Amino acid sequence: TLLYTIKFEAMFLLVLLLIGLGSSFEEELHRRFEYKHSFKGPTLIDAAMKVPFWEASGSCLPSSDSVRVTPSVRSRQGHLWNKIQYVGAHWEIEFSLKISGKGKLGADGMAFWYVQEVAETKGGSVFGAQNNWKGLGIFFDSFDNDNKHDNPAVLAVVNDGTISFDHGKDGKGQETGRCVQGFRNRPHPTQARVRYYQQTLSLEINPGITNRTEDFELCFRKDNVKLSPGGFFGVSAATGALADDHDVLKFLTYSLYERTEQAVPKSDEAKKKMLDDYEKYDMKLEEKKKAYREKNPDKFQIVDQEDDQSPFYNSLIDYQIKLGIKFDHLTDLVAKIGEVRSNDEGISHVKRSISDIQTTQNSMLAQIESSGAQLQNVIATMSNMQSKSAGTEKELKTLSLAVGAAQTQLKELQNKKTHVCPAVPDTGISFVHLLCLVIIQTSVLIAYWVWRSRAEEARKKFF
Repeated sequence: TLLYTIKFEAMFLLVLLLIGLGSSFEEELHRRFEYKHSFKGPTLIDAAMKVPFWEASGSCLPSSDSVRVTPSVRSRQGHLWNKIQYVGAHWEIEFSLKISGKGKLGADGMAFWYVQEVAETKGGSVFGAQNNWKGLGIFFDSFDNDNKHDNPAVLAVVNDGTISFDHGKDGKGQETGRCVQGFRNRPHPTQARVRYYQQTLSLEINPGITNRTEDFELCFRKDNVKLSPGGFFGVSAATGALADDHDVLKFLTYSLYERTEQAVPKSDEAKKKMLDDYEKYDMKLEEKKKAYREKNPDKFQIVDQEDDQSPFYNSLIDYQIKLGIKFDHLTDLVAKIGEVRSNDEGISHVKRSISDIQTTQNSMLAQIESSGAQLQNVIATMSNMQSKSAGTEKELKTLSLAVGAAQTQLKELQNKKTHVCPAVPDTGISFVHLLCLVIIQTSVLIAYWVWRSRAEEARKKFF
């Protein structure tokens, strides 16, 4: 038991050491977001229905919140490639995908790419992209081609342009790393994190079983993986005899470097271009403000009233600045006196005088601020009174129009002649006639009832 206890403690210490090394590694690295190599909803597309800095082709359908690389239609291929070359050496990608279909089996899958060049013919036999690529491909393989019951699986293949991917064996023997992981028809999107730093490639996956986005599992980690800088990022997908929807919800790219490294300074041309762009943007903004003010002058009445009080505010600010300058002069005077004279009583007297002046200044500043606040309240009250008076004038106009209409109707009624309705002749029957009719009707009913009862008795006797 003592031996097992020692082994357990040693393993526990090793785990703590690894965790400490991992946390220190995370703290030493700095991530910088690269927006030109990324996309994310809900504003994923621009006004032209395109993903900025990316090119979609094949069956790829971008929308505002996701990119459908291929729909659930047989024999389709879709691709989305970044149009800007990534110049850094180290990077990290976080992307979210959702692969779903109606059947128990799906095909073919989706691929993440980091390649040195993008072929002109975007399609191909490797999950919608061209074979014999140069760079990295990470494949989310849905279909079990070799029938060894080890799919769905996620695998990475680093290719120098000489390897032809073997679909029949699901890339076995060609992969740099592999793990068996389900990702079809998950209740939540599948998250993937790919990191390449100092020739170490790692892949972490959150399978989407829960909505906890931070629950990642290590799929693989490989050292001595050589990827040349200056590549292009991309995603692709393909369907075969079976079909799934292949969606990408986000694709976030981060450049990695140590905190001790300095960022590359921008050149003078880049700085000049940024300043020119800012000046152009500022001019356009001012023109739009001026045009909007000309079209909507009513909305700027209150602002104009406040502008009329600007001399008052400016005088207050000037007075405050003058007080500050005087206080600085007095402070310099105290310093000179301390250098020339060593009499503590005289210095303390000057300091007391300065403190009295500072107290007076603070009280005056407080009065100025209270006066400004009162002036703002008066302006707000005047604007409210103006708005209320405008509303009252509208109500009075409406009431006067209604009174005028009522007077017109009364005059029309007075001008019309009154017509007397003719008397309706009395055509009703008298009480005597009504009583006679009731007696006759009752007699007929009694006679009918007596006749009917006698007829029934006679019928019974006959039978």
